[in-house]
Amino acid sequence: MKLGIFKHLVFVVSLLAFQLQVYAQDSVQLRRSWSIDRTSHVNQNRRPSSDSTRVGSDSLRNDLKKVNLTFLANIRTSSLAEFVAQLNEKSNAYMGTTSGSAKDSIAAIKNSIQEEIRQLKSIKGSISNYSASLNGAQDQIRNLISQYDINANNHSRAYQYLDNAQAKLAVKMDSLEQINRTIDELIVKNQRHLVRLNGVHELKGDIKQVDTVAGKRSIWKANTTAISKDVLLNNIRTNYSNNRSIDKYVNRTDWASRILLIILGLGYCYWIARVSYILRQHDPEHQLAVDAIVGKTIIFLLTLLPFVNFFTPSFILQASQLIILLIFMFLLRQRMTGLQRKIAIILIVFYVLDIFVNIIVSDDLFPRIICIVFNLIALGLVSYTKRRIKNAQSPGYISNFIYVIFAILNITAITLNVIGHVEYSRSFSIACAVGLVQSFTLQYFADMIKADVRNQFKKDRFTLGFWMRFNEQRTLVIITQFLRVVCILLAIIVLANNLQFIETLLAISEVFFGKVRSIGSISFTLGNLVVAILLLLVAQWFQKNISLIVLGGEDGQLSQAYNQKMTLFPLFRLAIILIGFFMAVSALGMSLDKLTVVIGALSVGIGLGMQNIINNFVSGIILVFDKPFRVGDQIELADKKGRVKEIGIRASVLKTGDGADVIIPNGDLLSGRLVNWTLSQEYSKTSFVLHIDRKADLDQAKQWIKDAMESSAHFIKDIDSGISIQDISEEMIYLSVSGWVNSAGNTSAFKNDVLLILYKKFEAEGLKFYSVVPPKS
Repeated sequence: MKLGIFKHLVFVVSLLAFQLQVYAQDSVQLRRSWSIDRTSHVNQNRRPSSDSTRVGSDSLRNDLKKVNLTFLANIRTSSLAEFVAQLNEKSNAYMGTTSGSAKDSIAAIKNSIQEEIRQLKSIKGSISNYSASLNGAQDQIRNLISQYDINANNHSRAYQYLDNAQAKLAVKMDSLEQINRTIDELIVKNQRHLVRLNGVHELKGDIKQVDTVAGKRSIWKANTTAISKDVLLNNIRTNYSNNRSIDKYVNRTDWASRILLIILGLGYCYWIARVSYILRQHDPEHQLAVDAIVGKTIIFLLTLLPFVNFFTPSFILQASQLIILLIFMFLLRQRMTGLQRKIAIILIVFYVLDIFVNIIVSDDLFPRIICIVFNLIALGLVSYTKRRIKNAQSPGYISNFIYVIFAILNITAITLNVIGHVEYSRSFSIACAVGLVQSFTLQYFADMIKADVRNQFKKDRFTLGFWMRFNEQRTLVIITQFLRVVCILLAIIVLANNLQFIETLLAISEVFFGKVRSIGSISFTLGNLVVAILLLLVAQWFQKNISLIVLGGEDGQLSQAYNQKMTLFPLFRLAIILIGFFMAVSALGMSLDKLTVVIGALSVGIGLGMQNIINNFVSGIILVFDKPFRVGDQIELADKKGRVKEIGIRASVLKTGDGADVIIPNGDLLSGRLVNWTLSQEYSKTSFVLHIDRKADLDQAKQWIKDAMESSAHFIKDIDSGISIQDISEEMIYLSVSGWVNSAGNTSAFKNDVLLILYKKFEAEGLKFYSVVPPKS
């Protein structure tokens, strides 16, 4: 202890000496800065009044003298950054402190961490004062520029002086902001070190006792003491104390996380109950079971429980998995076969016995032999289940990956038991049992959520609800991928808690994701990078589906009533992309001024290498505002004709008459010769030639043609149509028929209706009728 006090005393004296040295250097620099500043002002006063760039008034000169930046020399950002870096290296060295360290060493390290946190907070206070001074100087400069209207043309010398001052202030502020951000991250890291060391300190006495007494006796040297009730109770108390204490879990867990989980559970309960109620109204065969809704809600809460607090007692994990398994057996009782039901009952009995055996295990020979026997039974049970249940969709199926992991954990538990590490063997055995049951419950959980989503789609098909806008299969694929990630995280958390290395895992994760990395002058962490990528993915999904979300559709396709509503949507999509991009940049911790420098450096390369993309992008913006066509218009470009389905940022989509989607770059649409059949109106004129027999009565034939045109549903009667003689041959009369249809896309359907009626009429009268030139005989 005396040596520790001496080390702290030396550290404090060194820190005071460092501060005195900095103060002395700052004082000298301050006097030099005052001298230089006075000399520069004297030189400015001596300049001739005829100079066009001199300061124009005495008041401006007096106010410029008040702009004093000599205090910038006192803000030694390089020294601060170096000192913070040294503290960061010390913090990284604390990672090596584990339960194997001495108790006095752990206490000394905790005191050192607390002292480091106090130093960091003191530096943050100094940085706050520096920032206030810099902001005050910036406000003073802005007021001068605004008051005297200083710019490059007016008061050029004053403008240059103030511009240089602003640049110096900006550099200092950026450096202080970066140091302040690093200090915040370092304080969080040190606080987590304290939490971890507190746990190590509390558990060290019990763990050390177990390791020295029960952890180093191989099985052939084990005690052969007879098993009694007192011995069993003492083993249960010892093993419970070595586990994560439930009291500690209750006191450490943040109530905000618990409340959030409860709110999610209540929301899930309301969702499935409402869907079941509506389905029951439309489908009498659908059952609205209250016990199923309550059971699924409990499963939802217990499955997501490890997310509330990563430090979860093993006893709570064991009990929650058992409850989930029992509820699932009750809910799936109608679907399970006799073999599956028998395997499930055996699994539950074995699980309970295995947990009980591992609770009473000690260094004695008989309990250790029982544990080994249970490990061997577990291997046999899993192998038997895997051979008998081969359908991946069937309850109780065990994948190859789960089987391999389970076998490795069991073999490791047996090996540790034999060589004498009974406590570690116990952790591996419990991890095997809980992991096996969790592999079933997580599979059931994922299937339960996907079944609820299918019910939601089924309900919306009856009620034409919001979910009908999306494709069911694609939605289920996305939800399946999301659930797979959630299940993997849950499995890792539960396994780490059962193996009692969750603190180490979190500490490694903190170092891996929290370490500041640099690429040139850009600094970031992997954690921030992951958040930035997620923000970009969310923005990408939202901009792709905003049309469906806002305008509606069916099965992932836009509805037909959206024609004139999509004109400005490319700009909305562009805005979403830009917002997501800037949010991702902010999440990385990059300042926007650095981003503008990077964009400026890349602008030349982008302009040369991406001319077509930029051309199409700008053309898309022009199309949105100029509106040569809108979504739903019937257009014709070169050899392509169809309805405009979508106007995109880079390209637009044209739906042709044969159902094909043609993607046309916006540059081609803007520069090409485009025909819009529905720009001013929806209806369109069509014409075609008919060849009728000369023997026919011409007036009667014209009447037949008029009747055929009026019988078509696409024909517009209010607008004049025409039938005129185009030519007369030896056998045929050529009539030109023209009429108006309600849409340019219905011209072919209108012609089909007219030709079909006339063909039947002329055939009935025994007259010749053609729509093309008849073949020569």
